[in-house]
Parts: sequence; C-alpha cells; structure tokens
Amino acid sequence: MIKFLVYKIFIVFLLCSNLSLGQNIKIKNIKLNNKLDHFSPVMLNGKMFYSRNLLTARGKLVKDRFGTQLFTLIEANVDTQGEFSQKKPVLGNRYGKKNISVATFTNDGRYMYFTTNALEVGDNNRKDFKTYNLQLQRAEYVKGKGWTNFTFLPFCNKDFNYGHPALSPDNKTLYFVSNIEGTKGRTDLYKVSVFEHRAYGNPEKLSESINSSRTELYPFISRGNILYFSSNRRNGIGGYDIYSYNLKETDETIIPKLLPEPINSVGEDFSFFLKEDGKSGFFTSRRLRGKGNDDIYYFTGF
Repeated sequence: MIKFLVYKIFIVFLLCSNLSLGQNIKIKNIKLNNKLDHFSPVMLNGKMFYSRNLLTARGKLVKDRFGTQLFTLIEANVDTQGEFSQKKPVLGNRYGKKNISVATFTNDGRYMYFTTNALEVGDNNRKDFKTYNLQLQRAEYVKGKGWTNFTFLPFCNKDFNYGHPALSPDNKTLYFVSNIEGTKGRTDLYKVSVFEHRAYGNPEKLSESINSSRTELYPFISRGNILYFSSNRRNGIGGYDIYSYNLKETDETIIPKLLPEPINSVGEDFSFFLKEDGKSGFFTSRRLRGKGNDDIYYFTGF
C-alpha cells in the first residue's frame, strides 16, 4: 500500500512539473495552414523549408500510380511572428512525380538531405512493412544550376525504409529513422558518421533508452546537442508526442523527457524545430481545432 502511494505521488509530481514547464509557452497555428498537409519545418539562413502536398497546376493533389499522395519541399520567407510568405517549390518540376519531403541542410547550405520514394514498390523483409521503400538522398547546391548531383546514400538498402534525416550541429553526424534489421519498434532512430558529405559510416542504432518498442520518428538536434523526436510510446499525452534527450548524457538509463503542453496534445505532435535563440521554433500537429490535417505551429517562451 505504501509502495503504491509513493508511486502515485511520484506520478502526480511528474505531471505537475510538466505542467509548470509549459506555462510560459505560447503557440499559434500559423496563417500558412489550410486543408493541405504542412509539416517538417526547418530554418536555414533566415529561410524556412517545409513539406507540403504536391499539387498540379490546377491545385489538385498529385498521387502516384498506387494512389499514394506525394509531397514536395517548399521554401519561404519567415517574419518575426513565425508567419511564412513568398512561398516557392525548392526543386520546381525538375524532379517529376516523386515524393520529396523532410529535409535537412548543412550549415553553409551547400548540401541537402531528404526523404524520397524514388524506388519501385516492393515487399520488405519485415512483414508489417509493405509500402514504398523510402530512401535518403543527398543533393548539392551549385551556383547557376541550383540543386543538382542527386545521389542515394550508400548505406540505404532497398529492402528497408529510411527517412527523416537530421544533421548534427557540426554536420558530422546524420540522424534518421529506419526499420532495418535489428529495429526494436516499427521504426527506430539511427545515426551515421558523415565524411565531407562524400562518404558515410555504418548505421548505428541509438540507445535502448531512446528507442522504444513502438515507433520513433522525426529527429532534430538543437545547437545544444539536444535530440528532439516524436514517439507513440506508452505514458504520453496523446498519440505521437515530442520528447527530448541530451546526447551528451553518458548514463544510458536516463529516459527521454516528454515535452509539456501546449506543445504536446491529445492529438499527434511531431517535427519539432528549435531556433538558435533556444526559446522559439516550430512543430507540426494534427490536433483538435486545426485548419487541416497536419498544421505547422509557431511557439515562443520555450
């Protein structure tokens, strides 16, 4: 009985602590959002890059021959209130009917890593994955040519899925999600060493305290080497919630921290991005009173 009461008090303490942490955080659903999906915002040199449904010239959704919706990358200006303007496709129509989404950039803007399903559909070695095999590509920005020199990352195996790339602050490590052999949940978080963006190490799965038996998605690493990611593990607030974990931590028994409300909700929350000021940023959510399916939110007071 005493043991149960102590546990109950501990849980209440955690909930109250989480509530107090979120009291100063303000969020808003930005004007960009509408019935379309908008997600995975990242910032580079004052510009915002995010993913959105691929549309025809008449504004209709583009789907592949299997009926799957496709996505593309959009570049936009952003003001001090987190509002986007002057939006334009990153790659235009040069890449064809391919899925291009969830990008990360080197600090100098020369290289971009992104998720694509350019490979043909096929069955995975894991029976619960029968879908397009998502892969990671790297592109190089060349003055006068734009984005060119597209190449698939050499460690990607077409029998598995790879996605949601995120570079470390020093650009020497690439984080991503995958369901390769040895994955604990539906997808786990992995990392590889990056050598001048020309060669790569072997994928390493992040620690057991980070990866759960559920699904981990959308990693992002802040300037302070804090990993933010989304997971639908037990004891969250909603479906997918956003967690943080200090990558400098040497004690692998330390578990990720659940971010407070209003960033997390009873809905689906993911794609966290923290600006360099460490106090404001963006995330994506599919929650009550949203404008579309996936909406981008701006937050302050973090």
